[in-house]
Amino acid sequence: MSTDRPAFSRDSDREFYVGEFLNSHLYEIYFDKGERITDKKRQLSGVDIVCRHGEIPGELLIDEKAATSWAHREIGTFAFELSFLLGDREIEGWFLEKDRKSETTHWLCVWPRTSGGEINSEADIVSAEVVLIECKSLRRWARRIAGKSTIYLEECIQKLRNSSGIREIEWAGLRVIISRNLPEQPINLLVPKEILRTLSGDFYWDLSC
Repeated sequence: MSTDRPAFSRDSDREFYVGEFLNSHLYEIYFDKGERITDKKRQLSGVDIVCRHGEIPGELLIDEKAATSWAHREIGTFAFELSFLLGDREIEGWFLEKDRKSETTHWLCVWPRTSGGEINSEADIVSAEVVLIECKSLRRWARRIAGKSTIYLEECIQKLRNSSGIREIEWAGLRVIISRNLPEQPINLLVPKEILRTLSGDFYWDLSC
């Protein structure tokens, strides 16, 4: 069964415009070489762009994740997907990926900004904050902080999915939330931007037109 999700058509145009912005304002300036992937099968394996950076050994297989729904205002977190619904099936989100089908080596977390409206074209994007994080590094960090919680992430997912009156659960000092207003009802772990900047090391960019 396909795991194409209800949000795909809603978000794909905005993600395309963010990708065009990144091509000209990030990759062409700060990276040595890059190839944007258009093959859908490869994209579904978690690769939006294949590139190299002079300070990172090897080839980077980057999955771009953009907070396009919040481009009209400043936000201090990034949502890492734990779970979503496909019909009546619970599908594991891209952050957990226990089946290891993803090829992704790095996540590029992007906070695009507009002058106030939604993203309807590349020209609407006036700036963007960007962090490049190795997937292994972020997952190691998540495992370390898990010791601060008396509940597993999987238990958070089950409680949110099975209790219609609960929208949010605290886990290891972070927020796990469900968006019941969306068809796929995603459950996300919200990680503060400051933590992501720290984990990225020097691979942080504040881009503007």
